[in-house]
Formats: sequence, C-alpha cells, structure tokens
Amino acid sequence: MTKLREVIKHLMDKSPLDSNPMIEVDEWVYSTCGYCSVGCGLYIGVKDGQAVTVEGNQDSPVNRGRLCVKGLYEWKFLQHPERATSPMIRKKDKLEPVSWEEALTFMINKMEEIRNEKGPKAIGVYHTGQLLLEEYYALGKLAKGVIGTPNVDSNTRLCMASAVKGTIRSFGTDGSPGCYEDVDEGEVLLIFGANPAEMHPQLWQRILHNREVKGTKIIVADPRTTLPAQIADIHLPLRPGTNIALLNAMIHVLIRENLLDEEMIDEHTVGFSAVKALVEDYPPGRGEELTGIPAETIVEAALLFGKAARGTTLYGQGVNQSMSATDTAALINTLHLITGKLGKPGCAPISLTGQASAMSNRDVGGSFSLPGFRNPANPQHRLEVAEAWKLDVEKIPAYTHDIMKMMELIDTGKLDLLWVIGTNPAVSLPDQKSVRKSLENVFLVVQDVYYPVETAAYADLFLPGAQWGEKTGTYTNIERRVNLANQAVEPPGKAKGDLKIFQEIAKGLGAEEGFSWLNPEEVFNEWKVLSKGRPNDMSGMTYERLEKEQGICWPCPDIHHPGTKRLYTARVFNTSKGIAQEYGDFNHEEGRARLWAIPYTPPPESPDEDFPLWLNTGSILEHYHTRTKTKRIPELVITAPEGFVELHPLDAERLDIREGERIRVVSRRGWIQVPAHISTTLSPGQVFVPYHFGDLDPSEAHLKQAANHLTLNWKDPFSKQPMYKTSACRIEKVGLAQ
Repeated sequence: MTKLREVIKHLMDKSPLDSNPMIEVDEWVYSTCGYCSVGCGLYIGVKDGQAVTVEGNQDSPVNRGRLCVKGLYEWKFLQHPERATSPMIRKKDKLEPVSWEEALTFMINKMEEIRNEKGPKAIGVYHTGQLLLEEYYALGKLAKGVIGTPNVDSNTRLCMASAVKGTIRSFGTDGSPGCYEDVDEGEVLLIFGANPAEMHPQLWQRILHNREVKGTKIIVADPRTTLPAQIADIHLPLRPGTNIALLNAMIHVLIRENLLDEEMIDEHTVGFSAVKALVEDYPPGRGEELTGIPAETIVEAALLFGKAARGTTLYGQGVNQSMSATDTAALINTLHLITGKLGKPGCAPISLTGQASAMSNRDVGGSFSLPGFRNPANPQHRLEVAEAWKLDVEKIPAYTHDIMKMMELIDTGKLDLLWVIGTNPAVSLPDQKSVRKSLENVFLVVQDVYYPVETAAYADLFLPGAQWGEKTGTYTNIERRVNLANQAVEPPGKAKGDLKIFQEIAKGLGAEEGFSWLNPEEVFNEWKVLSKGRPNDMSGMTYERLEKEQGICWPCPDIHHPGTKRLYTARVFNTSKGIAQEYGDFNHEEGRARLWAIPYTPPPESPDEDFPLWLNTGSILEHYHTRTKTKRIPELVITAPEGFVELHPLDAERLDIREGERIRVVSRRGWIQVPAHISTTLSPGQVFVPYHFGDLDPSEAHLKQAANHLTLNWKDPFSKQPMYKTSACRIEKVGLAQ
C-alpha cells in the first residue's frame, strides 16, 4: 500500500469540514450519498450555485457523520469539464450536438418504426443502480406498460441478482431481513465473499468499532487475504468456486453437534430432512478436500457461529458473482434458519448491495419483477399493476429477459434498439469481444451524465441526464432504509433530469396522461399506493418524514408507523402464492421458509495446462464500478490510475516477473496488458484483477486493461447473473505470442 493510500484511508475517519475548515457555503442541502448502498447521510455545501464541499451528517444513524474517500470528494464530479451537456446524434460516424426536440423525435420515430415492424419485443432497455426510486418507477411504467417490452434489465443483474433470487427462494420476497444494528449486536460476524473495507467503508468502520468495543468475533470466508481476513479470528481461504462445499460442511457440523433451533425448523420451515440427508456427504474431511481449508478450521468456524447466541452474516460479490451463486445465498439463509439466527437482534443474513439505489430499483420493479415485489407470472399481480396504471393487463409482459439474453437477441436479429441508461456495458459485461460486437449491431441509445463514456463509442443517439446532487428523490439502502436526496445544484447546459426525459418520451409515445407528475414527490406518492399491503409497504412515508427522521426502514404502512428494523420477527414468511415474488413447488407451504439441500457442483472452467491460474475479479477502495464518476476525481485517480494484476510472490518468481512490470493476462476470451502487483493477499495459483478499468475512452485508447476481456460468459441458472469470480487464465511476459 502506498503512503498516499494510507493517508486517504485516514481521511475517511474525518468529516469534510474537519479537513476543509476554511470552506464557506451559502447553503447546506440535505442528501444521501450516491455511491454504494450503505446509504450514508450527508449535506452538500453550495456556494454561488455550485457544490463546493460535502459534510457527513452527524445525526444519520447510518454513518454518524463519517464518509469514505469517495463520498469525501463526491461534489467534485458535479463540475467536471466532461459533463455531457447536449443531446447528440451520430452523423457521418460522429456524434454531433442537436436540440432536444430533434433528439427525442429521432428516438421516438425509431421506436415506433421498430414496434410497427417487429413489435415491442424488438426494443430493449438496460439501465442502472444509480437512478432514484421515482425514476425507476417511471421507467418501469414506460418500458413495461407503455412500450410493453419484456426486454428490461439493469446492471443490478451484475451485482445483486443472485442475492435477490436466493432471498426469494428462502423467504418468498426480496429484502434484507436484518439491519445495521444486527451488525452491532452480533456476537459473531461471518463475512462471506465480501470485502466491506474496500466496498462499504463506513460499514467497515462500524465493524471495527464493534470489534474494539464489544469484542465481536469475526469469521471471513474469502480466497484472498483481504483486510477483513487479516484481522479475522478465523480466515477460511476457500478455493474459488467452492462456496457450497464449505457451507455444507459447516451445516454438517451444526447438525452433528445439535446446534439447532428445533422450534424454527419444525414449525416455520420446510425441507430440513433433505438438508440433513445431503450434508451427511459433506463431513469436514470432504470439506477440506474440496475447499482446501483444513477440516479442523471448518469445525472451529462452524462451532463459533453455532454456539453464539447472536450471529450475523454479511455476504457480497464473492457469493453473487461466483459458482452456484443463487444456491449459495439460499444456503446462507438456510444456515441462519436452522440455527434460529433470524428475526431477532444480532441475527440476520445481510446481502451487501453495491449501488446506492439498487434496492430502490427492486422495490418498484425496475428489472425482473413488478412494483411492490409483485410476480409478473402471477395474473393477479399483473392485474393490480395494470389497474393502477390504467392499462390493458395484456400489455404488461409476464416475464423479462436479462441483459446477456438481450445480447443474444441482438446477434440473432430479434432486438433492433437498445436503450442504455446510466450504465456502461462496454466495460462491465463479461466477454467484451462478444459484447462490443453486439453493440455495433444494434441501434443504440445511451443516456448518461458524462461524455466520453465507453459505451457511447457505439451510440447512435446520446441523451445527457442529470446525476446525484442535481435532482431530488429517494434511495433505499442495504437495511431497507428509504432516505431523501435533495437537489442542490442545476444540471449543466441542456442536461435534464432522467424523470423529465422519461416523461417526454412517454408523451411522444402517446402516454402523456399517465406521466403528468409535476415533481418527484408526486411520483413517490403514486408508487406508495401500489406499495400498500405489500412486503415493502412505503405508504406511511413522506418526503418530510424521511428528512426529519433521517430515513425510514420499510415496511412502514401508515403515517404514525416508525418503520421496521427487522423482518420475520414472528417467524411468518412471504411464501404464499398471493404474496410471493415467485412461486412454484418451493413455495407450497404458506408462511414457512424454505431450507435448501444443495450439492456441490464444480465450476464450468478451472485451471488446466494451457490456463493454469485461477482468475478472480473485484473492486478496490478508490474506484466505483466502471469509474464513470471516480475517474473524474484526481484525488482518487492518483492512487489508482490504471488497471493491474495481483499475483503471489511464488508465481512471480516462477514466471520471472518483477513488481510494476507490464505483463499480459490471457484467458480463452481475450487478454489484457497491465502492471504486475506482487502480493501475499492471494494464494499461489491465483490472480486478481480489478474490474473498474476500461479502454475505450480517448484518454485510455492506448491501454488494454478491461478485466472483462477475460471473464467467462456463464450465467447462474436461477438469477442469470454472470460469473465473474471463477475462470482460468495464464500470465505471459510482454512480447510473447498471444
């Protein structure tokens, strides 16, 4: 770690006013951070109509005034010279500025032409985890209700889809059962496939505080020796792709030692006999054989978790983007159910959402479901939404396609227009060679806040949206806390709020009446009606309450309700057909949670003679997703200016590679050429590449550093989430044959 990076880590413990005591502002505007989904409260300092600083909100129960290094400098990306300020249409192979009237007319005419010729299924919408709840609601209504396309997805597919599916398969509907207080109150914290020190820094600060003050025990399951693993009481350095084997071995120990909640199992779940039978084949010895973790360490971890009166699990992309991802999430829930660690203080499985508003997206049906966690395959649920939207129920699709399926539809000539909003598939999707070819072969509309941005290299039409700080609306965070983000400054040039863009497109498509809101709160109020009586009921919330009370956790069914910290306190689950987000043979007993018996399945690709190393991808502290924002902040770029590959000293010695040497990482899909970083944070035979970096922007066109040139286009069978964490590669010295 560089000295400068150490300084930045130190700065995270301070509020911006501590480090900028001379800043003068005209106004402090209440808001919520727009990066990860911890949901830190902050104020934006405005001077002469411009954002000039931020201050952590000392009253926020989420972050208590602290901000991470990204939040600390968040205001800076509002004024960057590469802010997109005008619509553009591609003319003679170049995007040229045009008026909004010309741009929207062009888009609407193209959409109508395609709908008339091929129908709504020839149009796709792929959006983000960065919009506001109100914008997701409007977009879902536009895409599924007005356009009527089943091709609607968001980049939360890459982040949270498996956690969502696993939660639904266990409990019936989406939503973390626990809250941040469960992190505080747990005697044992199991961090499974997550690195909150890099991805969720203020949650990590909370964990460190609890460890120091309360003596919280920490177990970390991660192939890499991350910062959490370094301070853990027990580190479980499992082989890539063996999550299921480890969990089955731990459950074997819990059953053998009778560390179970029999009342929960007998009265409130189904499936235990199948679980018990299956894990008989996964004693700790077999767990060691499959995972590489010593059997005694597996036993030690299982006993520490099982004997604790209170235990909470935090899991992230090491689950969601790995082999058997949905099954792993469901098995983590099973671990909590059989031990009774659910619905009470200090007891919850909590999935660590990556984006500020990914939960908002899911709340209002921005991707695979309908508003209020309604099931599109349920005719009654579709009817409820159709009546609220005053549409024919047949207009609303009974299914949706994921983004990789949309790429297939482009390649087979079945999808002619793709509208990409606030996301960057030319960096973020796996197997970039194939993805970029698809983007070349579709009419592409890109709606974003910066230009250039990698995906816009393929755009036929570009629409400049507004971003955090330039519009008002709500975010739902990891613990289901809905909070307000107020507009502090105006968007630059001709850029418009995304809600306004959706309204104008709806008007052009003849649906003005259903989109005639005067402000975001009117959208929120319409959504609240649809949420009434659903598991994520927000009907008791108002903008005034959200700001006054520093956010409210759903469900909040009436104006006097304080919000709900924990779900399932009565051990009644949302598995009945009328409530469930999905239903089938696994939801046949109403009100009971489902336990899952899941055998270990090896990954579809593993190291061999030609590609002898495990490839893992992930995030680093300084950057966020594809760096659309963070690459515009010098204080972040200076510590992490380009991509790199981490490899173990033994592998470096074997391959004669030196620290900082530019080397080539090669997989069956492609290659990148990046500096080597030699580190003991991973085991011999493994390499790690951060996924943030692209190579299409003019300033980076000389680089070949996008990790997803390497990754495997293999999707989890349930969630359709790509598997970024488990594939094979080799290292080559530069100059050798590709």
